[in-house]
Amino acid sequence: MLKGLGVFDLYKVVVIGGGWSGCAAAVAARKAGAEVVLLEKTDMLLGLGNVGGIMRNNGRFTAAEENIALGAHELFDITDACARHINVDFPGHKHASLYDVVKVEPQVRKLLQEMGVDIRVMSRAIDVEKRDGDSIIIDKIILAGGEAIEGDVFVETTGSTDSYRYTQGVNSYG
Repeated sequence: MLKGLGVFDLYKVVVIGGGWSGCAAAVAARKAGAEVVLLEKTDMLLGLGNVGGIMRNNGRFTAAEENIALGAHELFDITDACARHINVDFPGHKHASLYDVVKVEPQVRKLLQEMGVDIRVMSRAIDVEKRDGDSIIIDKIILAGGEAIEGDVFVETTGSTDSYRYTQGVNSYG
Protein backbone atom coordinates (compact mmCIF):
# COMPACT_ATOMS: atom_id res chain seq x y z
CA MET A 1 0.00 0.00 0.00
CA LEU A 2 1.05 3.56 -0.61
CA LYS A 3 -0.90 4.96 2.35
CA GLY A 4 0.75 7.87 4.09
CA LEU A 5 2.24 9.41 0.97
CA GLY A 6 -0.22 12.12 0.09
CA VAL A 7 -3.14 14.36 0.84
CA PHE A 8 -5.64 11.84 -0.53
CA ASP A 9 -4.90 9.13 2.06
CA LEU A 10 -8.48 9.05 3.26
CA TYR A 11 -10.14 9.08 -0.15
CA LYS A 12 -11.43 6.40 -2.46
CA VAL A 13 -11.18 7.38 -6.12
CA VAL A 14 -13.30 5.55 -8.70
CA VAL A 15 -12.05 5.95 -12.27
CA ILE A 16 -14.61 5.12 -14.95
CA GLY A 17 -12.89 4.14 -18.18
CA GLY A 18 -9.67 2.18 -18.55
CA GLY A 19 -8.18 3.86 -21.61
CA TRP A 20 -4.94 5.82 -21.48
CA SER A 21 -6.59 8.69 -19.59
CA GLY A 22 -8.19 6.38 -17.05
CA CYS A 23 -4.94 4.52 -16.46
CA ALA A 24 -3.08 7.82 -16.06
CA ALA A 25 -5.73 9.06 -13.60
CA ALA A 26 -5.42 5.82 -11.61
CA VAL A 27 -1.62 6.13 -11.46
CA ALA A 28 -1.83 9.77 -10.34
CA ALA A 29 -4.44 9.03 -7.67
CA ARG A 30 -2.42 6.11 -6.27
CA LYS A 31 0.74 8.21 -6.20
CA ALA A 32 -1.23 10.79 -4.21
CA GLY A 33 -2.15 8.06 -1.71
CA ALA A 34 -5.78 7.39 -2.61
CA GLU A 35 -7.43 4.00 -2.75
CA VAL A 36 -8.30 3.49 -6.44
CA VAL A 37 -10.85 1.39 -8.31
CA LEU A 38 -10.56 1.42 -12.11
CA LEU A 39 -13.70 0.36 -14.02
CA GLU A 40 -13.38 -0.74 -17.65
CA LYS A 41 -16.33 -2.01 -19.70
CA THR A 42 -14.24 -4.27 -21.97
CA ASP A 43 -11.85 -7.10 -21.12
CA MET A 44 -8.70 -5.02 -21.74
CA LEU A 45 -7.26 -1.70 -20.64
CA LEU A 46 -6.09 1.14 -22.93
CA GLY A 47 -9.14 1.35 -25.20
CA LEU A 48 -8.14 2.71 -28.58
CA GLY A 49 -4.52 2.64 -27.41
CA ASN A 50 -4.67 -1.02 -28.39
CA VAL A 51 -5.14 -0.03 -32.02
CA GLY A 52 -2.73 2.70 -33.11
CA GLY A 53 0.33 2.54 -30.93
CA ILE A 54 1.67 5.94 -31.97
CA MET A 55 3.51 8.12 -29.45
CA ARG A 56 5.73 11.19 -29.36
CA ASN A 57 4.63 12.40 -32.79
CA ASN A 58 4.41 16.13 -33.43
CA GLY A 59 3.36 18.00 -30.27
CA ARG A 60 2.97 14.79 -28.31
CA PHE A 61 6.76 14.60 -28.01
CA THR A 62 6.80 17.79 -25.94
CA ALA A 63 3.80 16.63 -23.90
CA ALA A 64 5.50 13.32 -23.12
CA GLU A 65 8.76 14.96 -22.08
CA GLU A 66 6.93 17.50 -19.89
CA ASN A 67 5.02 14.74 -18.13
CA ILE A 68 8.20 12.77 -17.56
CA ALA A 69 9.99 15.85 -16.20
CA LEU A 70 7.08 16.48 -13.82
CA GLY A 71 7.27 12.95 -12.42
CA ALA A 72 4.56 11.21 -14.45
CA HIS A 73 6.96 8.87 -16.24
CA GLU A 74 5.47 5.43 -15.59
CA LEU A 75 3.23 5.03 -18.64
CA PHE A 76 5.76 6.68 -20.97
CA ASP A 77 8.44 4.30 -19.70
CA ILE A 78 6.21 1.41 -20.75
CA THR A 79 5.45 2.72 -24.24
CA ASP A 80 9.11 3.57 -24.80
CA ALA A 81 10.18 0.08 -23.69
CA CYS A 82 7.60 -1.49 -26.04
CA ALA A 83 8.45 0.71 -29.04
CA ARG A 84 9.08 -1.15 -32.30
CA HIS A 85 10.04 1.98 -34.24
CA ILE A 86 11.56 5.19 -32.85
CA ASN A 87 11.90 8.63 -34.44
CA VAL A 88 10.01 7.74 -37.62
CA ASP A 89 8.76 10.40 -40.06
CA PHE A 90 5.79 9.70 -42.31
CA PRO A 91 3.13 11.97 -43.85
CA GLY A 92 1.59 14.12 -41.13
CA HIS A 93 3.83 12.76 -38.38
CA LYS A 94 7.33 13.78 -37.34
CA HIS A 95 9.63 11.87 -34.98
CA ALA A 96 6.96 9.30 -34.08
CA SER A 97 7.44 6.20 -31.96
CA LEU A 98 5.26 3.20 -32.66
CA TYR A 99 4.72 0.81 -29.76
CA ASP A 100 3.79 -2.86 -29.98
CA VAL A 101 0.09 -2.88 -29.11
CA VAL A 102 0.26 -6.54 -28.03
CA LYS A 103 2.93 -5.85 -25.41
CA VAL A 104 1.75 -2.58 -23.90
CA GLU A 105 -1.58 -3.52 -22.28
CA PRO A 106 -0.17 -6.35 -20.13
CA GLN A 107 2.64 -4.06 -18.96
CA VAL A 108 0.21 -1.28 -18.02
CA ARG A 109 -2.04 -3.78 -16.22
CA LYS A 110 1.00 -5.11 -14.30
CA LEU A 111 2.05 -1.58 -13.28
CA LEU A 112 -1.44 -0.75 -12.00
CA GLN A 113 -1.69 -4.02 -10.08
CA GLU A 114 1.73 -3.49 -8.51
CA MET A 115 0.64 0.00 -7.45
CA GLY A 116 -2.42 -1.46 -5.74
CA VAL A 117 -5.11 -0.29 -8.17
CA ASP A 118 -8.26 -2.44 -8.03
CA ILE A 119 -8.80 -3.13 -11.75
CA ARG A 120 -12.28 -4.28 -12.71
CA VAL A 121 -12.72 -5.19 -16.35
CA MET A 122 -16.08 -6.10 -17.87
CA SER A 123 -17.54 -3.51 -15.49
CA ARG A 124 -19.79 -1.07 -17.31
CA ALA A 125 -21.09 1.91 -15.37
CA ILE A 126 -24.75 2.51 -16.17
CA ASP A 127 -26.06 4.76 -13.43
CA VAL A 128 -25.20 6.82 -10.38
CA GLU A 129 -26.62 7.01 -6.89
CA LYS A 130 -26.73 10.51 -5.50
CA ARG A 131 -26.53 11.53 -1.87
CA ASP A 132 -29.91 11.67 -0.14
CA GLY A 133 -31.36 15.14 -0.42
CA ASP A 134 -28.71 16.33 -2.86
CA SER A 135 -29.17 16.62 -6.60
CA ILE A 136 -25.44 16.93 -7.39
CA ILE A 137 -23.25 14.86 -5.06
CA ILE A 138 -22.63 11.31 -6.28
CA ASP A 139 -22.04 8.57 -3.69
CA LYS A 140 -22.01 5.45 -5.88
CA ILE A 141 -21.61 4.22 -9.43
CA ILE A 142 -23.97 1.43 -10.44
CA LEU A 143 -22.59 -1.27 -12.73
CA ALA A 144 -24.56 -3.15 -15.39
CA GLY A 145 -24.69 -6.24 -13.14
CA GLY A 146 -26.24 -4.21 -10.31
CA GLU A 147 -23.15 -3.82 -8.11
CA ALA A 148 -22.78 -0.41 -6.49
CA ILE A 149 -19.26 1.02 -6.18
CA GLU A 150 -18.90 3.64 -3.45
CA GLY A 151 -16.37 6.41 -3.71
CA ASP A 152 -15.38 9.85 -2.53
CA VAL A 153 -14.14 11.05 -5.91
CA PHE A 154 -15.33 9.92 -9.36
CA VAL A 155 -13.25 10.51 -12.47
CA GLU A 156 -15.04 9.95 -15.79
CA THR A 157 -12.58 9.10 -18.58
CA THR A 158 -14.76 7.19 -21.00
CA GLY A 159 -13.23 8.88 -24.03
CA SER A 160 -14.13 8.14 -27.60
CA THR A 161 -16.36 5.17 -26.86
CA ASP A 162 -18.29 7.36 -24.45
CA SER A 163 -20.77 5.82 -22.05
CA TYR A 164 -21.32 9.10 -20.18
CA ARG A 165 -24.19 10.20 -22.38
CA TYR A 166 -25.96 6.90 -21.67
CA THR A 167 -25.58 7.14 -17.89
CA GLN A 168 -28.95 7.67 -16.24
CA GLY A 169 -29.24 10.40 -13.61
CA VAL A 170 -26.32 12.45 -14.92
CA ASN A 171 -27.24 15.32 -17.19
CA SER A 172 -24.41 17.82 -16.88
CA TYR A 173 -20.69 18.06 -16.34
CA GLY A 174 -19.32 19.69 -13.21
